[in-house]
Amino acid sequence: MFARALMDAGARTHLVRSLRAFQNQPDAECSCCGYLGKFATYGYQARLGVVCPRCGSADRHRLLKLAADARFFDLTGCRVLHFAPEPSVTRLVESFRTAEYVTADIKPGRASIVLNIETIDLPSKSVDVVLASHVLEHVNDRKALLEIHRILAPKGRVIAMVPLVEGWASTYEDPTKSSDLERASHFGQPDHVRYYGADFRDRIREAGFGLAEFTADGATSVRYRLNRGEKVFLGTKSG
Repeated sequence: MFARALMDAGARTHLVRSLRAFQNQPDAECSCCGYLGKFATYGYQARLGVVCPRCGSADRHRLLKLAADARFFDLTGCRVLHFAPEPSVTRLVESFRTAEYVTADIKPGRASIVLNIETIDLPSKSVDVVLASHVLEHVNDRKALLEIHRILAPKGRVIAMVPLVEGWASTYEDPTKSSDLERASHFGQPDHVRYYGADFRDRIREAGFGLAEFTADGATSVRYRLNRGEKVFLGTKSG
């Protein structure tokens, strides 16, 4: 009984601290919908103040919107293939006058077509832009990047975002970590198979892409409640 009481007291203390942390967070702005106020918790390993309560955008979605606003990429007139589509990003893509917009996922019912990003069942040079936000950490990324390169037209682009630790020179992956618990502990989620280091750039270049990057500065990161230092990668196929 005494041990249970201690556990209950600890849980109450943790709850109170969490509530105080939520109440004390400064208001932030959503670049996707314009909401101004406190943000909600998000993620398998919960992070406080990340999700916009109005439109549901997470920090990576708001960064992608800022990259679009800065004209880091332009989807106008493009044939766009979007893997694992998130509602916030779908709304962003639909704000452009694309020539074609197709969403894809490996499981039926989640997108307009079923595709495996490691073996994309589309003709070569048939797409202008591939969008893959937090997808590559789930799959054999080297196969996926080569397939993306194959289906892209000359000067086609891949827009990619991944969980990345800049302080790591090398990507951390270990195929012996195969259980949900091990993957969650080592890679952040049960369905992740790696956590990228700075060499993610090498993987994009090895697949045949030129590379550009977009990230937000400190003040912008605070204003829009972004994950500081997160990047949007833009790989471009040669013409």
